Amino acid sequence: MKIISFIIYSFLLLFLSYVFANKALDISAFQSNIFKTGLYSVSITKILSYFVLLVESIGIILLIVNKKAGLLYTLIMLIIFTIYISFLNFTSRYEVCGCGGVLNGLSYMAHFIINICLIILSFISLIYYNKFSNEKY
Repeated sequence: MKIISFIIYSFLLLFLSYVFANKALDISAFQSNIFKTGLYSVSITKILSYFVLLVESIGIILLIVNKKAGLLYTLIMLIIFTIYISFLNFTSRYEVCGCGGVLNGLSYMAHFIINICLIILSFISLIYYNKFSNEKY
């Protein structure tokens, strides 16, 4: 089970890094997707886009330097983001996923399913990390 936890942890770290890099490398497209929701002004959109990048970078750093804190942070971040995209969907403001890369353009349902899977994986990894906390990965 320890190897499964390590694989999940590694996948989460790579996935978050991939999504972060895509948003950071094409920040204008990311900002455009945020602006399209109609919830934010241009100035708030710019601030929010950098805030999201900061939040994601903290998650990546925590996963590297403190696995337990990183896994918990990632779990909470994914839950909050899933609630946010669900709010956008239920208020008819969700158009397509703006995460970038291969995820760009996902429908709400596809994005929701991916997020639920990531939440489950984060939870499983956190449980196994707690179980094997006295051992090194």
